[in-house]
Amino acid sequence: MNDLIPIERVLEENIRVKELERQGFIIKPDNIEIYIKEFENRTSVLPDENYWREKRVLITGISGFAGSHLAEQLLDLGCEVHGTIRRHAVPMHENIEHLRGKIYLHEADITSAERILSIFEKIRPNAVFHLAAESFVPTSFREPVRVSHNNIVGTIKIFEAARRFDDGLESVHVACSSEQYGLVDPNEVPVVEDLKKNPFRPRSIYAISKVATEQIAWLYHNSYSVPSIITRGFNHEGPRRGIQFVTSVIHRQIVEIMNNKRKKIIIGNPNAIRDFTHVKDTVNAYILVSEKKKYGEPFNVCSGKGITIADYVKLAKRVFNIKVDVFVDPKRKRPSEVPLLIGKNDKIVKSIGWRPVRSILDIIKEGVEYFQQHPEQLGIEAH
Repeated sequence: MNDLIPIERVLEENIRVKELERQGFIIKPDNIEIYIKEFENRTSVLPDENYWREKRVLITGISGFAGSHLAEQLLDLGCEVHGTIRRHAVPMHENIEHLRGKIYLHEADITSAERILSIFEKIRPNAVFHLAAESFVPTSFREPVRVSHNNIVGTIKIFEAARRFDDGLESVHVACSSEQYGLVDPNEVPVVEDLKKNPFRPRSIYAISKVATEQIAWLYHNSYSVPSIITRGFNHEGPRRGIQFVTSVIHRQIVEIMNNKRKKIIIGNPNAIRDFTHVKDTVNAYILVSEKKKYGEPFNVCSGKGITIADYVKLAKRVFNIKVDVFVDPKRKRPSEVPLLIGKNDKIVKSIGWRPVRSILDIIKEGVEYFQQHPEQLGIEAH
């Protein structure tokens, strides 16, 4: 703890970021009312229940954060929902416990061709949502071979199965990532899907694996006419987010402070700027792009607004009326940082009519509420 640095000593100012703020692309706690007003009466296109009713859907990684929320929405639409889960010594999958009896689970290592082929042959899915991946960026620095093998080889196995069992298959969605854009020049922000304007400059093995995931989806669509759906999701947050991710790190500490178990907040890089979207809005986008059959082309799924991690903490403290000091732990910084990621969502808004309808305040309130309801996840050190 002696290495902790008061946040005020490491905050940085960037001229381009100031310009983005003037243009309305940066969320500032002191002007939060202007941002919130944009959500008043905002609506989004919703999936067509008639399209999805009784469709057989396979979600890889169904027990994960996004996978569990996606399963809920697809169940509400009347789908027959199947999902792959990894084998554990103790079969605990907290995110989907409330869905037991409503969904069909298949234990699988997604890198096993034999297992994935057998699942496709049994289910004959109408739609696939490929979410299974090692998604925590620091893990990809610690275990680059395992992460790349899981994310890349696993994707190939899914598409090989889709190619062979394509009868009735209408979409294979891959959840790609804003991390693919990587080291974005501040003058290129907000980033668009056009790689001539925003080329990929990945800064981690995870990001490289997602570039490969997208290219695999594109290749199988163009070579074998697999109905590939590609989204580039920016940071999606909310209830059930893994404890190691930055928003959950903050939300958990907020709860511990309110429980008188903590007297300070500790974070990593406070100057990083991210574009946060509520997970329920994000999975709604996944469903819509699949429903509209937008094959082989990428769509940013983002809010179009960024916020510094420092200001995210400031906003969270304000929401819950907390007055504690904030410190930076240098050990929490990545070996290779991505300082700035804000997306432009014009393509998906104009093409499909999707819009995020939940604000960053909803993310904070619901994220904190989740950990209040799950005290067993407090007090665990996240790395």
